[in-house]
Amino acid sequence: MLSRFTLYFDEVAKRGSIRRASEYLNIAPSAVDRQILRMEEKLGVALFDRTSQGLRLTAAGELMIGVVRRWRRDLRNLEVRIDELRGLRRGEVTIALAEGSGELVTRNLLSFGSRYPGIVYRLHIAGSQAVVDMVLRGEVDIGLTFNPPERHELRVERALIYQVGAVVPAGHPLAGRSEITLDECAEYSLVGPDEGHSLRAVLDRAWAANVGGSPRFAASVNSVELIKALVLGGMGVGLLTPIDIVAEAEQGLLHFVPLTGGRIPLSVLSVISASGRQLSTVASLLLQHLALAMRDEPAPHVG
Repeated sequence: MLSRFTLYFDEVAKRGSIRRASEYLNIAPSAVDRQILRMEEKLGVALFDRTSQGLRLTAAGELMIGVVRRWRRDLRNLEVRIDELRGLRRGEVTIALAEGSGELVTRNLLSFGSRYPGIVYRLHIAGSQAVVDMVLRGEVDIGLTFNPPERHELRVERALIYQVGAVVPAGHPLAGRSEITLDECAEYSLVGPDEGHSLRAVLDRAWAANVGGSPRFAASVNSVELIKALVLGGMGVGLLTPIDIVAEAEQGLLHFVPLTGGRIPLSVLSVISASGRQLSTVASLLLQHLALAMRDEPAPHVG
């Protein structure tokens, strides 16, 4: 009963709805609700506030979710370690990654998987801050994100530093340039990340320091893929990093022109984990594998 409760409770807490949790778990809503009601009756407190907008954790629920997630994580680690004692090579690793880091992760999961073929990976694409939050809440083992905040609860295992620059299609007047200033960029229609993207904060600081005020975007987008599509479609000049356009640069579709001429911040891709949290052996091995791969990672070719 306890293991079912922890699974159901965790999913309801994540999704804010018994119906959505039951759909994800492929379980009848009544079964999910029954487990939660039984635990609330046993404890004598409500774990959720039930509102018209959905379910929200109470103070007791917040305490419970921390215990539940630690217990589930410790149980997974125990299962993996017991398997290792049996000489087995299997386990599960959960990873949250920000858009733009997928190519790096894919390449290194393939090489890691060739050494440990029994590993199951659960990958979640999320915004940069959401990746940090998922790591700190214990929802994932490892995160790859851009420009994470400096927090004592967060451990940065390895980081890659990228220039920020203009992205233009082949044949654009800027395509042959070796560098460009933000003042020059201001003469073009611009396409860039919206306020929820970590790169936007980097661009806002650079713009304020070098041009003054805030950048005026013809389109602000929460998707790197859509930014590239709009640039290819001719809407304007994109502002991104080289890692965002590796495939398009190799195909000759997009060109990256580094920003120069002043105080231009850099964008930092980091592999992160939670300080003080013991990872499973498999997750620790993957973390080391990613950190070593990032150490040896060459700068992207962005001709």
